[in-house]
Amino acid sequence: MASVEAPRTRGHKKKARTRRQLLDAAVVALAEEGEGFGVVDVVARAGVSHGTFYNYFADRDALVAALVPVLVEAFAAQAAAEVDEDDPAARFAVISARALAVAAAAPDLVRASLRLDAVQRALLVDGPLAYLRDDLVAGHARGRFDGPPDDGTVDVVLGALLLAARRIVDGEAGLDHRRVVIRRLLVALGVETGEAGELADRAVARSTPPTPQPAG
Repeated sequence: MASVEAPRTRGHKKKARTRRQLLDAAVVALAEEGEGFGVVDVVARAGVSHGTFYNYFADRDALVAALVPVLVEAFAAQAAAEVDEDDPAARFAVISARALAVAAAAPDLVRASLRLDAVQRALLVDGPLAYLRDDLVAGHARGRFDGPPDDGTVDVVLGALLLAARRIVDGEAGLDHRRVVIRRLLVALGVETGEAGELADRAVARSTPPTPQPAG
């Protein structure tokens, strides 16, 4: 006989809220202070005591471990990984554009993600950017990209996107920069310059919310 899960009590809900409050404060502390942030930075931003912190996490390392899946999940939700493109080059452009759009839409989230190596690894292995590796393989198999999708190619692509994301969250780059980065990556992979520009323009346009028009 299947067991029936007990309803969550007010105490359980409060604990869940406090734990989330600490995690949200850690995201802010990480974005502002870097990977060297401490427990004191978190409790100050969460508005709780040190004792409360240690009721939820054994130490800072336990907090960081809990923070990794939170950041990856938030990034994945923002990036909306599913892309309805059959052409690997077009898919590559759209996924790249969406990843950079997240940097513009949620700079604190991305700034924190970029400062934690474990989050970057998770994003590349299981998260939205892992799809790029699949598209490099498919693009080579279908003759859209030159050369085998080896580790060097992956490093160049991901390195360019991560650097572009850093520029975006620091307020140093806009839509034109996103188009240029994606176009140049496509050209480097073997796509003709004119087509690469068209794919980049379309991908960035699809990944950017339209500017609200004044009424009347």
